[in-house]
Amino acid sequence: MIAAGARVRERLTALSHDVPHDERDAMVRAALAEHGDSGVTPRHTLFYFHGDGDHDDLNEVARRAGFVTRGADDQTVLETTMAVDETSFAPVSSMMQSWAAAFQLEYDGWECAVVTN
Repeated sequence: MIAAGARVRERLTALSHDVPHDERDAMVRAALAEHGDSGVTPRHTLFYFHGDGDHDDLNEVARRAGFVTRGADDQTVLETTMAVDETSFAPVSSMMQSWAAAFQLEYDGWECAVVTN
């Protein structure tokens, strides 16, 4: 069951940019766990990119990989349905970081719905 209106987002501050993405990902999973969510059930998940890089190419590559894309100007949001437990999520997190580097964008984290069983 998806908790009504509940979402967990990686909260970024000036200091968190110094924290590696795997640690930030773990913080989001910890917040999910506080709501009784193990992350294993697939759910709506969003990934955020911004900056002056190549959003058009990011959108094209992401669509080919099965993501829904949206955004304007200097922001792109990728959407998918997926599990976010550590084993499932680690390769996707690495891919997001690679795409950010390849298209000269900043990967600004992710959010997902809270799902409890």
